[in-house]
Amino acid sequence: MYVLAGGLRWNNNKNNGGGSVLDIIMFLGYIGLVLGIGRYWSRRIHSTEDFHLCGRKLGKLPASLSLAATEFSGSGMIGGAGLVYAIGLSGIYWTYAAIPAYIFLGIFVAPKLRRLKLTTVPEYIGMKFGVNTQRLTAMLEIVEAVSFVAVQILVSALLLSALFDLTIAQSSIIITAVFAIYTMMGGLWAVVWTDALQYVVLMVGIIIAVVLALNAVGGVAGLQENLPKEYFSLAEMGLWTPLAWGALALYSYGVDQAYVQRALAARDAATARFAYIFTGCNYIVFGGCVAILGLASAVLVPGLESQDQALPELVAQVLPEGVRALIMTAVMAATMSTSSSFLAGASSMAIQDLYEPIFGHGASQEKQVFHSRVVTAVLAAVALIISLVFPGVVSLVVFATLVAPAAIFIPFIMSIFWDNTPKRAGFWAILVSAIAGCTSQVLWYGQVDGWLGTIHPLFIAPIAALAVMIPAAVSNKARQ
Repeated sequence: MYVLAGGLRWNNNKNNGGGSVLDIIMFLGYIGLVLGIGRYWSRRIHSTEDFHLCGRKLGKLPASLSLAATEFSGSGMIGGAGLVYAIGLSGIYWTYAAIPAYIFLGIFVAPKLRRLKLTTVPEYIGMKFGVNTQRLTAMLEIVEAVSFVAVQILVSALLLSALFDLTIAQSSIIITAVFAIYTMMGGLWAVVWTDALQYVVLMVGIIIAVVLALNAVGGVAGLQENLPKEYFSLAEMGLWTPLAWGALALYSYGVDQAYVQRALAARDAATARFAYIFTGCNYIVFGGCVAILGLASAVLVPGLESQDQALPELVAQVLPEGVRALIMTAVMAATMSTSSSFLAGASSMAIQDLYEPIFGHGASQEKQVFHSRVVTAVLAAVALIISLVFPGVVSLVVFATLVAPAAIFIPFIMSIFWDNTPKRAGFWAILVSAIAGCTSQVLWYGQVDGWLGTIHPLFIAPIAALAVMIPAAVSNKARQ
């Protein structure tokens, strides 16, 4: 039994069942479609700007759908539904915590980044704090991105093995090959338009699942009759954890290349702003649907060994053939869209911030695109190996590497809104806060007693960064 992102627990056993002919046709048809999209856009890649940033021509519709699809991950769906299954409606904070973050970033941050015409977040950090800070930021974010891709591979593989008669390893290889191939072929253009398709599949699938699940339990009235009253309280979780999730959302969506890349690739600042706000508003519908599925699971499939079996078991036991395949495909669409976005982001940073400045001088655009595709393949392979060889520690790795955006966020946001941020302070703030955040994660997992054990690790990194940045900024202003 392994622990995945969001506390997901699964048994790594071979499924004894198998999908129906209809299930197989629907899944293979979907795979063929996304690979076809990758092939189509491969013919339109002529430069690294095309490969990594869609030539900075991304319109409002594809930018918005792609960002939303990237955010609505399979692990988020399963983890969110499982949390509601376990504790009730207050588990909705798992998804709703992201709404204010997206609105804030859409209004104040995304347009500013687009106007700078950058390629990566580390590039911006380097512009403000120097090349060493740029490389440190890139390495932290690449480790985080690859680890997160590994989690999505595992979630996808577990779903695929639940639908068909495949092992986890076989399913992992198939899923990785699919999203890696279309990402290598068409770059961000392929990622964006497969994301758009995956968004449609996801939203159609999840809405159908909600309708059928509500019908099975007798509607909202049936939920109220069959569940304890406290299940409908929004206060069961308390305040601390929702605040931590909100902080994590702000950190991640503000500095994670996978998300910011849509703003950097947007046609203009207005498009970047719209994409972020659109995604935040979409969370109202998405989070509500996930919560309903969690409540319905508590009625229809009670007594599960793990809360994170709630959504898969609901799909497997309650939904009819065909619809079952649609929902499973929708969840896998969510995982693949997130995987390809993080893979594309990691590839952009590896090329732009690490490889090209050292080895890529004088290379033609054709050669640079080739390098980008090779790096994409290598990073996908690394993520696959992590998911296969170290599945038991993937969640710990991901949780720990989520410290990366928390460490980067304070120097990043201060550099945008405060002109007195000295260059040297940025490097030390990111390094010290990353170390502090990772240490606090280890202590948190060790269940440290006392006051230190009451502080959520996701607050430790930014506190450490502030402790470095503010005195340095004040001192710098005084010298000026």
